[in-house]
Amino acid sequence: MTQNSLISATKANSLYWLGRYEERVYITLHLLRKCYDKMIDGELEDYSLLWTRLDVNGVYQSSEEFTFGMMYDEDNIASVMAAQVKAKDNAILLREDIMSETLSYLEMSVALMKECKERREMNVTALQPVIDWSLAFWGSAEQRLRNHKALYIMMIGRNVENLDMLLRFDYPYERVALAYDSLKRYLRQISTIVDDHIEGQLNSLIIEERFNLNDVEYKNKLLKFINQLVRV
Repeated sequence: MTQNSLISATKANSLYWLGRYEERVYITLHLLRKCYDKMIDGELEDYSLLWTRLDVNGVYQSSEEFTFGMMYDEDNIASVMAAQVKAKDNAILLREDIMSETLSYLEMSVALMKECKERREMNVTALQPVIDWSLAFWGSAEQRLRNHKALYIMMIGRNVENLDMLLRFDYPYERVALAYDSLKRYLRQISTIVDDHIEGQLNSLIIEERFNLNDVEYKNKLLKFINQLVRV
């Protein structure tokens, strides 16, 4: 496959969501691991914040249920397991593009999580290999995806998810602005999938003098526009 090969709408959609789901796996595990340590130490305040923002449907009744569910509950799309399975399913459709070696990191992650679920493993550090394999996946994809356009679409999905999560968890302006700049670098490579009107809205909102995630209306606008920015 050459750099200028055309990509079907179906394949573009799979590439975009592969990027989003795999980034969701990485960030969710990072947040869970950080807050799990605080829960063990009896610092429940930060853990409760994570709980309310990830468990938006309120399906878990205790911190133990929440930890186990957010790691392994395939019925909850916000969980690590659900996102990893979705990433793998999209990657299978793209096997010829990303190569079997790249896909294998996602397959190993799903296999490990199923094994840990059967053991009812609650310690988030048991899933450290999933974090490592996620990073290895991105390195392998960058090396093996010969179609640059396909790689850019996947990286756009990754950066959209990163920005979405940063906003949901009230990261400071500097981190959000840096993430948005990273996203725009990839968007410039494939301008045909970008909604120019929405990009203009985001450009006017993600500026330091307007940035205020304590303003619910402002935050919801950002989240809405981020998730409508790419047309795939």
